[in-house]
Amino acid sequence: MRAITPALITALLVIVSISTHHASAEVNNCHKPPKNLSNFSPQTPPRAALNHPFFDAQDSEHTIADYKGLGVVLNFWATWCSPCIREMPDLIHLKKLLKKDSITVLAVSVDRGGATKILRFFKNQGLKDLDILVDKKSKLARKSGVRGLPVTILIDAKGLERGRVTGIAPWGEPEVINFVRRCIAPLKS
Repeated sequence: MRAITPALITALLVIVSISTHHASAEVNNCHKPPKNLSNFSPQTPPRAALNHPFFDAQDSEHTIADYKGLGVVLNFWATWCSPCIREMPDLIHLKKLLKKDSITVLAVSVDRGGATKILRFFKNQGLKDLDILVDKKSKLARKSGVRGLPVTILIDAKGLERGRVTGIAPWGEPEVINFVRRCIAPLKS
C-alpha cells in the first residue's frame, strides 16, 4: 500500500496541474479585449447567467438555458436609446458571422410597449435578422445588474457569464468579432 501512495500522489498532482492550467486558460479567453472594446469587463471567475424569462413576438417564454451549448451575445436595448440603435446593424452583422461558430446574438428590448412596439420599430428602421425579444418590466436586465443601456453580456456555451460591455461597442470590427469568438465560442472536440 505504501508503494502505491507516492505514485497515487504524483498522479493526482499531475491531474490537478493539468486541470488548473486548463481552467486558467479557459478563464483567460476573455481577458485582453481589443483596444476598441475598452468598455469590456471580464467576469472573474465566470458565473452562471440568470435564467429569468424573456419573451418572443408570440409571447413564448425563453431563458438563457434554452441556448445551452451555444455562445450567447445577450444585448439589452430600447427603441428610445440612440446608442442602442446605432449598434443594431453591427449586432445583425455579428449574428450572421458567428452563426457558423455556434454563437447567437439575442437583442432583448426593455421597452414597455412589448413586441408590437419592437416589431413596428424594426420595420420602420429596416432592421431584419434579429428576433423580437422582450424583457417584460426589465426584470432580467435588473436582476442581471444592468444599470444603463446598451449593455451586452457574453455568455459561454456552458451558460456562464464571461464578461460584459457597458455602452456601445463596434461589434462589426474584425478584432472585436475575433475576441467574441475566442471568449464564448464552444470548444471544438
